[in-house]
Amino acid sequence: MTARVRYAKIREFIYLGLGVALLIVAYQFFTMAITYMSRALVATSAMSALIGFTFMVASLQLFKLSALAWSVEELRKEEGKS
Repeated sequence: MTARVRYAKIREFIYLGLGVALLIVAYQFFTMAITYMSRALVATSAMSALIGFTFMVASLQLFKLSALAWSVEELRKEEGKS
């Protein structure tokens, strides 16, 4: 089994793992934004929230990419059976 075939089998799980990791980072930035807002650091809080939203959007894109990779793999399996 070549490296390319092994990568194709675990591709959706790599994207899914990266998406979860980015979602955790986004959560940390959101909690930092709340902490900064309670200390009346408005600009820092807004910047942390913006970074959090950016990581959350990237996470959602990776989740969509994982679903796409999974569906392509399932389609290839179905074509092989036919």
